[in-house]
Amino acid sequence: MNRHNEDLAAINKIALDWDAGWESGDVDALLRLYADNPTLLPQGQPAIIGKDAIRSLYQSVFKDFLIRGKGEVVKVELSGDLGYLWSSYSLTATPKASGNPISSKGKSLFIVKRQKDNSWKIALLMDNSDNEA
Repeated sequence: MNRHNEDLAAINKIALDWDAGWESGDVDALLRLYADNPTLLPQGQPAIIGKDAIRSLYQSVFKDFLIRGKGEVVKVELSGDLGYLWSSYSLTATPKASGNPISSKGKSLFIVKRQKDNSWKIALLMDNSDNEA
């Protein structure tokens, strides 16, 4: 396998590991996918910068909700040490206390960057829902 194909496979693996982390509610597994100083751009919220801030967000989500869903890679591109992964998702967030499940479908854009050890990590993530507000 040539370097380009290895890089594409590594970026696609991020999508698989991302889904697994959400399905298992594993904050640490999700954070391992991020570069050292990542930015998260969630819909309807200010930018969340840094792993500690992202950790706090994910911990609160997993504390309150059981997440079940599936992502599907739409496109992966890379050029040099940067690439992107565009995916679509559908998920259901079920409150752990009580309440009705919340369903959402949408798309995400992962900007990935090659690290010094040649691994690929998420540098910036933006997602938005297809659901009407």
